[in-house]
Amino acid sequence: MLKLSVAFETSEGKVHRWNYKEPNQELTSEEIKTEMDKLCGLGIFEKNGVRLYERASSAKYVETIETPVF
Repeated sequence: MLKLSVAFETSEGKVHRWNYKEPNQELTSEEIKTEMDKLCGLGIFEKNGVRLYERASSAKYVETIETPVF
């Protein structure tokens, strides 16, 4: 299974991760960054007074390979 894992900096300077299953791999890194910046710009994701998506700091694809044992 493939997922897109994005690390965001919170308003407290901590890291908050967001994962998206089965992402569109045809998007360029610039397109992904633009969309993550839009998400940050919404300013609607807050927990206990802390903005969770202040700035997108990195993104990567993570592939999980499952191997049945029996």
